[in-house]
Amino acid sequence: MPQGQTRLSQLAGQWYPGSQAKIEAELEAWQDYLGSFKRPNGQIMAIIVPHAGWYFSGKLAALAFSLAVNSFGHQGPKLLVIMGGHLGRPSPMVAYQENFWQTPLGPVSLAPELNLELIGPDLIPITWKGPTDDNTIEVQLPLAKFYAPEARVWALRVPPGPKALSLGALLAKMIQARAGQILLVASTDLTHYGPAYGFAPAGSGPEGEEYRFKNDRSFIEAALALDPLAMILAGVNNQAACSAGAAAAATEAARILGAQPKLLDHYSSYEISPGHISVGYAALSFEI
Repeated sequence: MPQGQTRLSQLAGQWYPGSQAKIEAELEAWQDYLGSFKRPNGQIMAIIVPHAGWYFSGKLAALAFSLAVNSFGHQGPKLLVIMGGHLGRPSPMVAYQENFWQTPLGPVSLAPELNLELIGPDLIPITWKGPTDDNTIEVQLPLAKFYAPEARVWALRVPPGPKALSLGALLAKMIQARAGQILLVASTDLTHYGPAYGFAPAGSGPEGEEYRFKNDRSFIEAALALDPLAMILAGVNNQAACSAGAAAAATEAARILGAQPKLLDHYSSYEISPGHISVGYAALSFEI
């Protein structure tokens, strides 16, 4: 075990495989899917990825990670800023104080000293000291460890409001100051549709799935337009994303830096396991 405080994994063996062998087998099973997408011409500075269990959306997150990390060349990114959510609009940002975060592939090195960069009334975070109790960041960590094993991770949770835009502006400055070193990873699922989620304005069946798709698209199209405020509004007012703040922060940084957005893929849990509920998943990249 490395020296320093380590945050233990809570979701290994549930939301994603619990051993190195099983993780590597899962990634190998996705190779045909991953290989069917064209590599970018430039460098990807940010990605938006889903955070459901790997059974539903792991291959989509892996797609974005693989394309993004490979775009940095042989050296890879030195820092991954992994942003999650599941916070209310008035919530402060959440940061972590540990030096490492456990994964089945070995510990991920964290960068808690960067929490000192979060200054000003919009950005001062609370430090999360108890059990993680959140999947938005943890499900990304085995992918971070696999695709960028030497990179450190700055883990933050971002509420859907003005704080997200302030963070995006800060991250843009950091990327400019550390050219070619930083990859932003924003974690969100899209519309949670169905009675179990208390959100079924079009009923069930094909009509409900069509509504879910269009609702997802409102968030995706706002991201493709580099409009983080519209993303926040779609997430908060229309339930089109569960962690809109993280995605908005990455998109604001992309907008400031003049990045080109791209939708990589978009599907739903209904396509994998049809039923009375459906959750949308999308992966996007921002290339400079």
